[in-house]
Amino acid sequence: MTVCSLALNGVVIVGLLRAQRIALDAQQTALDAVSDARTIVTGISDGTFSYTLTVEQEIPIATTIPFNEEVSVPIHTTIPISTTVVIPINAGLLGTFSIDVPIRAIIPVDLEFTVPISQSVDIATTVPLDVDVPINIPLAETPLIDYMDEVDAALARFGEALERLEGKLTNPFNSDEE
Repeated sequence: MTVCSLALNGVVIVGLLRAQRIALDAQQTALDAVSDARTIVTGISDGTFSYTLTVEQEIPIATTIPFNEEVSVPIHTTIPISTTVVIPINAGLLGTFSIDVPIRAIIPVDLEFTVPISQSVDIATTVPLDVDVPINIPLAETPLIDYMDEVDAALARFGEALERLEGKLTNPFNSDEE
């Protein structure tokens, strides 16, 4: 009977040692996962949200554009005149005579005048808009960074608790640790 009791106690101790090893392995795996998660959360702080917004749209435009301008029109030219003018002359008792007078002249023209233009032009069209707009938002400049800091702090506390758990699993009978 004693041998059976010792054998059963040995089986229980071996089982407890295996359970302790499994718990320590699980604790180490969880601690590694927390460390990896903290690395990812810290890396997000340096990240940038990038997206390309594709805009394909037709924009109707209907407007009236008024023009109120004064345009200065200069005229600089010469006008050549080459003609014959018939001039009737009344000579009293002698009667009326016609005299052909040849005229040859060059008349210089040097004018400048202002032409007012007051006109409204109606414009009605559709402008196709097909553009890709790149959007880059550094996450450090968003409110998301505050949440990432909170997640990192929570993961740090969880990591500290896992480290304390290792001491309890290694020496479960030590009453000094909390």
